[in-house]
Amino acid sequence: MKFQHVLFALGAIAITSSAVAANRPSGYTTICSEGRACGAVPASTNVAFGRSDQFFYKVLSGSFTCSEATFGGRVGGGVNECSVPTGTVPTPPPGGPPTADLGFYPGCAMPTNTETVQLSATHVVPAGQVFDGGNKRYNLSGGSQSEGQPAVFDVMDGGTIRNVIIGNLAADGIHCLGNCTLDHVWWEDIGEDAATALGGPGTVMNITCGAAYKGSDKTFQFNGRGELRISNFYVSSSGKLVRSCGDCTGNGGPRRIFINNVITRDVPTIAGINSNFGDVATIRNLTLNNSGASKTKICQVYKGVVKGQGSTSALGVEFNTPNCQVSQGDVTLLPPSQMNTSACAGSCPIP
Repeated sequence: MKFQHVLFALGAIAITSSAVAANRPSGYTTICSEGRACGAVPASTNVAFGRSDQFFYKVLSGSFTCSEATFGGRVGGGVNECSVPTGTVPTPPPGGPPTADLGFYPGCAMPTNTETVQLSATHVVPAGQVFDGGNKRYNLSGGSQSEGQPAVFDVMDGGTIRNVIIGNLAADGIHCLGNCTLDHVWWEDIGEDAATALGGPGTVMNITCGAAYKGSDKTFQFNGRGELRISNFYVSSSGKLVRSCGDCTGNGGPRRIFINNVITRDVPTIAGINSNFGDVATIRNLTLNNSGASKTKICQVYKGVVKGQGSTSALGVEFNTPNCQVSQGDVTLLPPSQMNTSACAGSCPIP
C-alpha cells in the first residue's frame, strides 16, 4: 500500500510498504540498472527509478540513461533500477552491448565485468563456503557442445557462488555437487551446459538472479535428484531452459523443477522432464519474448531411459497434469511469441 507521495518537478517518488522490499513496483519489469543506457521505450512510457520499494517516476520516450540526472533524485543505500510496466519492450540503445537487444531482465541486469580471469583448471568452491567473483569474467576452455568438458566451477555441498560472469570459454559451466546456490551469475556464452545439478536425493540447486545466452542445446542440465529452482532469470537463444537427463548412467527420479519469474527469448523448450521417473515441473510467471512466431513448448514430457537401455522418446506437451504443474495462464506472450498448446498423454506427434 502506498503511504507517501512526494512530488518533484520531473516526477514523483512513492514509498511502498511491503513485507519484502522490491527494486521495481508491482506490475513493472526492470530493463536496466543505474548508470547504464536503457533501450528505447515506446512514446509516453511511465518509467520507475529506484530501489527498496521507493521510486521516482517519469514519463519518457525513446532511449535514456538510468540515472539521478534523468529522474531528479535517487534512493540511497544501493543500486537503483529502471523499470517499465510489464509487457513494454524496449529496443536497443544506440551502440548498446550485445545483450541490449534481448529486451529486459526480470530484475537482474548484467553488470559490466571488472576484469577477465583466465583459469588453468576448474575452480573448486569448498563445501559450505561462499565464492564472490566481484563481477569478474571467468574463462577456462572450450565452450562447444562436446561432451565431457570440465566445469569452470565445481560447487561442493552447501557452497554458494555469486557475482560471477562466465565468458565464451565456458567449458561445462558450473557443476553443483550437492546443495548449492548460484546467485547473480551470468553466462555470456553457454558452453556444453550453463550449469549441471549433480546432487543426490534431498538436495537443492538454487539459481536466482542472472542470465544466459547462446546455448545450442540445454541451459541447465539436471542429472542428479532432488530439486532445481530457477527464479529471476533471463535466457536467450538456447535449445532448452532445463532438461532432466534423458539417458544418464543409473538414470531415474524423481526430480522436481521450479521455475518462477523467468523471461526467455527464442528458447524452443522451457522444461523437459521424464514422466516415467516421476519428474514434476512447476512453472509460474513465465514470459516469452521471442523474435518470431515459432511455438514454444512449455512443459515437454519424455520417457527417460537408463544409459545403454534404449533411447529417450518425446511424449508430448502437457498443462495442468501431475507432472506439468503449469497452466496457459502462467505464461505471458509478448508478440509475436506463441506457445504449443497441444497437450496430450502417451505417445503422440509434437508439432
